[in-house]
Amino acid sequence: MVGTFVTLSLLGGAGYAIWRFALGSPTTLSAARQGFGDFTNVLKDGLQGLDFGRFFGNDPQAGDSTMYTWQSEYIQPNNGGLHLTLLNALDDSWQDEFYDAVGDWSNSPALSLELERVEVDYDCNRVDGVMVVCNANFGDTGWVGINQNEIKRDMIVSSVTKMNEFYLRNADYEHRRYTMCHEVGHGFGLPHTDEDPYNQNLGNCLDYTKEPAENMYPGGVNLSKLKNMYLSRRKLTIVEGKDGSFIETHMLVVNPDMIEDIEEYDEV
Repeated sequence: MVGTFVTLSLLGGAGYAIWRFALGSPTTLSAARQGFGDFTNVLKDGLQGLDFGRFFGNDPQAGDSTMYTWQSEYIQPNNGGLHLTLLNALDDSWQDEFYDAVGDWSNSPALSLELERVEVDYDCNRVDGVMVVCNANFGDTGWVGINQNEIKRDMIVSSVTKMNEFYLRNADYEHRRYTMCHEVGHGFGLPHTDEDPYNQNLGNCLDYTKEPAENMYPGGVNLSKLKNMYLSRRKLTIVEGKDGSFIETHMLVVNPDMIEDIEEYDEV
């Protein structure tokens, strides 16, 4: 009887450990199924024995150097920068990489980021006006992470950043941190800084690399690009007329140095 009780206790403890740590404490059936899919490879590093550099051949943004900016309603005038909400739909295993990478991007004066922890979403559903960051086992896709920006009239209106658990579930911190930094950077509208993973590393996470430990951070080049994209681009001027009325002028600025002060207008 005692032996049976001990056996049941051990099984119960093992079951809890699987539910809590291997499956990520699922609260829904879909989450549990996702967790069990991950658990089948719980001791496996999906990148083990693979050349990390080869994954960039499957990057849909390769060769595209376009810098898209977010819709103007999210960019504050007079050097207010991009004000953007990031929905953290990641499970517990990704919190360190998420907060570390986003913390680095937050060093840019061009970004004002609001972070909101939401329910884990393995389906990675898109939400208008925000960047969703999520993780799931997407299978043997050939990509470790991907960013999908919704573009309307050449401006970003929503963004989804995905981490692929098939490869990254048990990968080392450097691979996971690099991938998070890289894909979140695309979510701001940034292109790659270099697309050869086998040349000298540039020290920023939008540079293709086979050695992520050397490219885990945004780097000065990308912070400079963000400044050009989101600061000094919109100018708001309010001028009072002689009759007490006001003229409010919004300008999309190409070269701030060419903008002259708007003189007070005369009443007609």
